[in-house]
This record gives sequence, C-alpha cells and structure tokens, in this order.
Amino acid sequence: MQAPSVGRAEGYRVPAPRTTEETVDAERLHQAEWVVSCLEGRSAARPGRGAVVALASRLRTRLLRRGELAFREGDSEAGVWIVRAGRLELAVKGRQRPLIVQIMRSGGIDGDIQKLLGMPFPYRARALEETECLTLAPRDFEELLAEHPQIARMWMSTMAERLSYSHDRIVGMLGRTLTQQSSRLLLDEAASGVVDVPQQKLSEMLGVCRPSLNKVLKELEGQGLIRLRYGAVDILDPYGLAQRAD
Repeated sequence: MQAPSVGRAEGYRVPAPRTTEETVDAERLHQAEWVVSCLEGRSAARPGRGAVVALASRLRTRLLRRGELAFREGDSEAGVWIVRAGRLELAVKGRQRPLIVQIMRSGGIDGDIQKLLGMPFPYRARALEETECLTLAPRDFEELLAEHPQIARMWMSTMAERLSYSHDRIVGMLGRTLTQQSSRLLLDEAASGVVDVPQQKLSEMLGVCRPSLNKVLKELEGQGLIRLRYGAVDILDPYGLAQRAD
C-alpha cells in the first residue's frame, strides 16, 4: 500500500506552519534587524516585527573563501546577496583585462534588481577576502515582497537609491580627464579615509592600464592630497581631492 504524500491532505497541500519569533533563532533575528537597517535609507516606514521575523526565517548564511565565486555571469537563480562582512568584487570580462564594475562591502546588496526584472547577472562576483554573505533564494525573495508590503516599499526605495547613485556615478565620469576620474573614484571608494584597493584593481575599475593610473596617483601624492602605500591609498586632503575631481 502506497504511503500518503508528505505535506498533503485529501489532494490539497497542507499550509506550512506559520513562522513566529519563537521558531526563529536569535542570531537570525539579529541578522534580519541588521538587513533592515541597511535597507532603511530614506524610507520612512520601518517594517513591523512580523515582517522582520519573516525576513529572518528566509535568510541563509554563505561563507566564502578568498577567491571563491558567489555567482557567475548568466546566473539567473543565484538569488539576492547581502554582504555582511568582507568584500565581493563584481567584474565582467574585458578584451584585454577584467573590468571591475564595483566592490561590494558590508551592507552592499545585489541580485534584487536582476530578479525583479527577470534578468541574469551580467557579471560575476568573487570574494576578495574571507566574506560572509546573507542570501535570499529567488522564491523566498518574491514571497517576502508579496506578503509584506512594508518590506517591499523599503526594498524598492533602496533599489531606487542605488540606481540613482550608479547613474550619477556614470554621468560624473563622462567627459572627465583621468585625473578627475581617479580623484572621484578614490573619494567614492574611501572608508574612514582609506582606499583599501590595490592600484591594479583601481585601474581595472577605470578601464585604464596601471602605469597611466600610477602616474596620476603620483601627481596627487606630490600635491599632498593622498599617500600611496602597498595595497592601499590614504586620503590626506579630501576637500582638495574633491576639487581635483570637479
């Protein structure tokens, strides 16, 4: 005699048990609260506790070793990625060298726009160091937005801000000299006055050869605006550097 199908009764799917705060561990709730803080931005309405619990129940943790890929170009089922700690490099294949689109740091989010537009990733993501990410599977992300309007509004607002920032960054680079582009990139990538990105990576982000960038950086250093050191650049005069970027 065939056993009845698990999770079904009289031909109908049995609803999944309702997620409550008691069924989600404290660490997941802490992670969800952190994600909400990353999403807040200019959004006025913070989601209620039930929405936070629903987010917590869907989050999964991924630990990546240095050099490990999170997702590849053309991947349409990688879901949504949120960098918790560490860095992810987003890059596309160039004719002669990779072109770095962005370096995602803690709080960076990707994959949500691609999922909503039904598009595969146009680039690959690789960990630059040991990196912890929180992920949402495609179906979980869709259900979360559909079932919790407050989360959906907050998430859409954040996506709009990111798209606006990307647009402004691209427009700000058009028609600029390499000195202006390099100055703007350093200001954009700086965290607490330090750009922890090697010159080779910076040149790939600008789409130029390293010697050309190094010449510009040496000039900026000679003007007392930055200090070059192995694998990093210290911003000494952000106001002066901003003037060189305009």
